[in-house]
Order: sequence, then C-alpha cells, then structure tokens
Amino acid sequence: MWLAFLLIAVFQGVSGWNDGGNLLGLFEHAGTKARISLFLLIIGILSGPFILGPHVAKTVGQDIIHLQHGDIHVLNEALIATLATLLLTWLIRLPTSTSLALIGGLIGAAWASLGIHAIHWSGFWMTILSVLLSVVFGFIAGYVGYHIERRYRHRTTSSLAFLWPRLSYALTVLQGIAYGANDAEKAIGLTALLLLIGHHATKFAVTPLIVASSSAIWLLGCLLGGKRIAQTVGRAFFNLKPKHVVAIQSGAALVVIAAAMLGGPVSTTQTSDSALFGVGRDLHHQRLHTAKVARLFVTWGLTLPVALLFGFATAWLAKLLSL
Repeated sequence: MWLAFLLIAVFQGVSGWNDGGNLLGLFEHAGTKARISLFLLIIGILSGPFILGPHVAKTVGQDIIHLQHGDIHVLNEALIATLATLLLTWLIRLPTSTSLALIGGLIGAAWASLGIHAIHWSGFWMTILSVLLSVVFGFIAGYVGYHIERRYRHRTTSSLAFLWPRLSYALTVLQGIAYGANDAEKAIGLTALLLLIGHHATKFAVTPLIVASSSAIWLLGCLLGGKRIAQTVGRAFFNLKPKHVVAIQSGAALVVIAAAMLGGPVSTTQTSDSALFGVGRDLHHQRLHTAKVARLFVTWGLTLPVALLFGFATAWLAKLLSL
C-alpha cells in the first residue's frame, strides 16, 4: 500500500519535471516574472479540479483497467513502467506525454497480471483519440491564435505594449486550471483508486487533501528538474518571444479545458508543443527546426508502446519471482 503511495508521489514529481519544465520554457520567454507566473500556475492547478470537475480522474481511475480489491500490485507495476518511460525521455531532454506513458504502463501491467479481460478498451481508445485530437487542435489553435494576435498587434499603439505581459499572467492562470483539471488529475485519480482498492475509502472520490498534496509534489518536481526540459522547449525549435507565448498559452489552455470537460485525458505538454509548432508554422522571419520537431513526434509515438512493454515486462517479472 505504502509503496503504491510512494510511486504515485514519484510519478507526480516526474510530471513536474516533464510538464512543469515544458511550462517553464514558456514562462522564460513570456516577458513576465517567472516566480509570479509559477505562483499563478499553482493557484490554477489547485482550483482546476474543483472548477471543471474530476472527470479525468474518474477516467484514469475507473475507465481504463478494472482493478479489484487486492490488485494494488498491478498499480505498482504500472507505475514503475510509467516512471521508467518518463525518466528515459527526461534523460534525452524531450518532453513527452504523461498520459501515454501512464496508459501504456497500466495496460501492460494489467494484461500480464490479470489478463486482457481486465482492460476497458473503450476507455483506452477514448484516451488515444483524446491525445491525437489534442495534438491536431493544439496546432490549429496555435496557428490561428498567432495569426489573429499578429494582425491585432499591428493595429495597436506602442503604449498598449505593456498589456501583453499582463495578458500572459492571466493566461498562465488559465493554463493552470487546464492542467489541474486534466494532467494533474491523473495522479489524483490513481490516489483515489488506491484508497478504494485498499479499503481506505468506500467510493471513488476526489478530496481537497488529495488535490493539495498532489499539487505540492508536482511543484517540488518542477523546481528540482523542470529546467532541463525548459531549455529544450524555449530554444530548440525556434526563438520564442512574448507574442508567441500568448498564442501558445491561449490555444493550449482552451484545447485542454475542452478535453477535461469531456473527461478525455490529454497531455498539456503535447498540446502546448503542438500549439508552439502551429505558431512556428506561421512565422515568416524564422525557420522552424523540422528535424527536431520530427524527433519529438517520434518520441511521442514510441511513448505508449515502450511503456506498455515496460509494464508487461515488470508484471511478468514480478509473477516469475513470486513463483
């Protein structure tokens, strides 16, 4: 039981490395103070599950694999596989999808330990579809958002330029709400599931204590390891400027919020990066580094199958050692 709690905490901390680093990469180029942006982001994350509801937590906790009382070992094996996948992508400095890593780990561990009947395929395919659509709509939102922003900016006077950093602050809160209602709810959903299958709760429920503790661990992970990913996001694809960040933040936040309201677990990292690529597609004076973008897409594509294999191997090895 306590091992599962520890693994969930580590998972949320690694999410802070990955997703938090992705967001830090935007903050550093938004023309705002990073400390203020991080504070506003945390406020948004804490309020997200209560503003938009725990739909994603329920999807992750109930609609992907079917766990009964005593199946905590499956959750442990899935989390070990997920963490191994996320650590691998962090080492190569590429932000990936915690959603795909977690879903792959859950499917692989459940398949090896309980059999294929333990998998809810409808929930699995809904998650895959949500992730794919978030990438597509994130790109479109970034492209359209920057196109609109550029046309509007040319019609404003220089005296209104001070509004852009303040707009970025407001969008940071919106991104936090989106993240809290989607990405952060993955760990929240796992914690609620663990309490249920461990007989520490009578029903699946998201409480303020779970939300607060999960957010605190995410912040710690972001502060400890987020800088590594931030360097990739901020400089690898093209040189970000405040005008780009506004379009990326607004587009990504709207897509992730829409997915959260529908209960679709998506990745804020993937959606933000897709919006970033959409902005880069509309640039005329800079060249988007397509080779690096392709490398990132390959990483995204391999995340789920690698995590699934890790989950299957971890569960198989655990069964072998218990014989």
